[in-house]
Amino acid sequence: MAGCGQQFGNHAEPRPAAELVDAVDCTSMERTVESGTQPAPAASPPAAGSIPADFVPFEAILCTAGLETVEDQDGVWSAVAEERLGGNLDALVAALAEPSDGPRPNQACTADMELVPDLWLLAADGKAMRAAWPTDSCGKTKPGVRGVLADLDVLGSSLHKLSLIQSRAALDAGCPAEWSISAVPGGLALAPLTTIPGDGLGQVEPAHPSSGLLPAADDVDALRICGYRTVPEPEPGNGLSPDAGPDTPFDVVEIVSGTFTRGGNLTGPAKDALLQAAAAEPSATDCGAAATEFAALWPVALGQDAGAPLTLELDGCLRMVSIDGSARTVPAELAAAVVSAMAD
Repeated sequence: MAGCGQQFGNHAEPRPAAELVDAVDCTSMERTVESGTQPAPAASPPAAGSIPADFVPFEAILCTAGLETVEDQDGVWSAVAEERLGGNLDALVAALAEPSDGPRPNQACTADMELVPDLWLLAADGKAMRAAWPTDSCGKTKPGVRGVLADLDVLGSSLHKLSLIQSRAALDAGCPAEWSISAVPGGLALAPLTTIPGDGLGQVEPAHPSSGLLPAADDVDALRICGYRTVPEPEPGNGLSPDAGPDTPFDVVEIVSGTFTRGGNLTGPAKDALLQAAAAEPSATDCGAAATEFAALWPVALGQDAGAPLTLELDGCLRMVSIDGSARTVPAELAAAVVSAMAD
C-alpha cells in the first residue's frame, strides 16, 4: 500500500524538492513494502517532495495498490493500478504547493488509516518525480489535491505485476497457494487456515466458504488433494513465544504453514478409509515429530465441493485434522496412498 510522501511530525517544516528520476515506476513503493522481510530489500523509491522550480509537469500518474490482481500463464499476481491523468495541471501544481499544517496541542485525530495513492508527475523531457501530498494537522491529506485530480482527464490505465500469489499449478489443481494446519489434541475448536488470493495480501481467512459437515464416504466421489511443503520455524498461533513458562494463562498452539507443491485426486477404497477415519473418535496425540509435508483433502461430489476439508500430515505424526481442530492418527499406508495419488 502506498503512503504519503511526508511523515506525520514534519508538517511545520518546508517540504524539500522531490528527487528527479528518468521514468515513472508505480511498483517502486510496493516492491519496498513487500520485500521488507526479504534478505535483500528492493532499492528505495525516489524521495517524494515539492515540485522543483524548473520542473514543468504535463501529466500526473496515480499508482494505487489494493485488491488488484493480474492472471497470466504463470498464475495470479498481486498488482498495482496506474492511472494517467492529463489536462491543465496548473491547479494541481498550486494544490501541491499548499503548505502542510503543523500539529496542534491536544489535537484529537481519528484512528483510521488513510489509503493514499503514490502520485507521480511527468515532464515533457521524460523526467519524473514523486509528489508529496499536503497534509492537515492529523497527518491526513488535504482535500485540495484530490479535488483537482478528479477534474483531470483520464488518458489511460494499466496494471503492473508485483508478486506471484497463486501459481498456475495451484490454479489448475483448484488449490489455495498456502495452507495452515493446527492440530490440537482433545479437539479444541480451531479450524485449519488458508490464505485466499484476492482478499488482501497476507490476510488469513477461514478455510473455505463451503465448509460444512463431513459427508459420508458413500456420498463422496473423490477427495481433491492439495499438497503443501511446510515453511520453516512455525509460529505460535496465539502470539506467545515458544518458550512460554508453565504459568502462562493460555496454551501455546503451533500453527504450521505450507506452500503448494502439487495436487491430485483420491478415489476408491483409500478415499473411503480416510473419510471413515475422519468420522471416528479423536485419537491423536503429539508424537513430537514435526511434519514437513501435508495435504488438504476436499470432499467432492458431482464435481462440487461437498463438505469440510481435512488436513493430513504426510510424515511426522501422520495426524488427520478436521475442521474443528480435532485430530486422528491414520495408518501410514493411507498417507502413502495420498502421496501416490499426487504422483499419478
